[in-house]
Amino acid sequence: MRLGFARTVKLTLASFFIQTSWSFTSLQHLGFLFTLSSGVREKTQTKLLHKCKTIFNTHPYMVSYIIGAVLRAFDEGQSTPGRIDRFVSIAQASFATAGDLLFWQTIRPALFLGAVILGLKIGIMGPIAVLVVYNALHLFHRIRGFQEGYEKGDDIIYLLRTRRFTLVQRVFEFLGALFTGGLLTLLTLDFNALLVIPLCMLFIGLLLKRTASTIIIIIAIIATMIIVLV
Repeated sequence: MRLGFARTVKLTLASFFIQTSWSFTSLQHLGFLFTLSSGVREKTQTKLLHKCKTIFNTHPYMVSYIIGAVLRAFDEGQSTPGRIDRFVSIAQASFATAGDLLFWQTIRPALFLGAVILGLKIGIMGPIAVLVVYNALHLFHRIRGFQEGYEKGDDIIYLLRTRRFTLVQRVFEFLGALFTGGLLTLLTLDFNALLVIPLCMLFIGLLLKRTASTIIIIIAIIATMIIVLV
């Protein structure tokens, strides 16, 4: 099943406002309903308000996967209140965790380090280029999520096990390690390329051993102090 171009555009535009009505009582619930209502047929909107009553909160970039699956349930007439609430309660936690790990803890820190390095070397065009890359990644998930959620329905949760998420996360973990070593060298010396290699290998080794990020940061600070003092 296909969602269609026009509905995808409407849903994408609506999803940018999903957090504008955030509250402590319902979290993203109103924004979730608003985005859903822009994709269902007009005669279904009343049913939507009565059937989707659960509190909703997930990663804003990943919400499209859930909305696409719920839209398919409404289109196929399988939108019983209990079924929708059970799926949403499970999916929102799963995609919240995946989005936090992928974007907040991996992609964003790595690209931030890259933006600092490029900014120091080539000026303002460096951070602008990094912003373009970051938004391309987040828009891919935001737009593609509606289509895949609609195609897979409830099975969309199993998408989190695919290489799209695990491989990208590993790639940006390595990039973060490389950028950390490069930035330390750039800040302490006149970019000695020979020093970059051992620093980068150190942080990659710590990542492979699943060392806590706090310990890696402490080691980075100590390494910087040693280099400066010596």
